Amino acid sequence: MFSFLNRKPKPDKRDLEQVIFDYAEHKRNEDLQLICRLMVAREVFVPIDRGSMPAAAQPGVPYVLGDEDRVLMRKVTIPNNGEWASAATQPTHALLSNGYAGMTWIGFLKMTQKVAEIRGALLQGTQSWIAMDKKLVANVLSTIEDREGARDV
Repeated sequence: MFSFLNRKPKPDKRDLEQVIFDYAEHKRNEDLQLICRLMVAREVFVPIDRGSMPAAAQPGVPYVLGDEDRVLMRKVTIPNNGEWASAATQPTHALLSNGYAGMTWIGFLKMTQKVAEIRGALLQGTQSWIAMDKKLVANVLSTIEDREGARDV
């Protein structure tokens, strides 16, 4: 009796792009949690003001920014909601047509916390996008750090 209680949930077979779309449409907390798990080790692509790139940086050639480098991120303005940092999941996204830099997802989230004038982070998928205000970004980072700390023990 009640054998359904012993069943394990079916593994989620959606890819990142589908989960971003589903979260954008339905705002389910479990979708956001899955996005965070899928993104934790991924690289994102951030639009950069091409004129701010160091002279030594060449298109298509990896370049690690030094302490003296000052690269300007292009921000996205949402009407009635201010400026946001944005990152795309794919380097082919139209948002990146004037130049971009790759960085870790965690690094991008941490950067959004340091830039006072932005409201939060936008993650641009191929079909849809999600917005995370700074409070949600802080919660995501805290959850990731808690999980990472648990693995270290």
